[in-house]
Amino acid sequence: MKIEFLDTDKGESIIEDLKNDGWQIKKEYPLVYDKGIDYDYCVLKKAGKKLRFEWSNWFEWEVTGDASSLLELSNKYHLEITKKRLWLR
Repeated sequence: MKIEFLDTDKGESIIEDLKNDGWQIKKEYPLVYDKGIDYDYCVLKKAGKKLRFEWSNWFEWEVTGDASSLLELSNKYHLEITKKRLWLR
């Protein structure tokens, strides 16, 4: 399950809102010189839950995490959850 094609500004706003709600950034894209130009990501954690926000200038934000965290995020911000696609050969 994931949330995909989340608008850049909305994704950044949600990340800031989550940080204000006690979520902590545990990992983020380390290359400061090109952070947010073509690619970016951060991992937020709170009370044993984890969300990964991944951004590219082509697809904007994609959010992955455990089902309960994604459902909570979806309900709070009115976002659509999609199932991950499995590619078969």
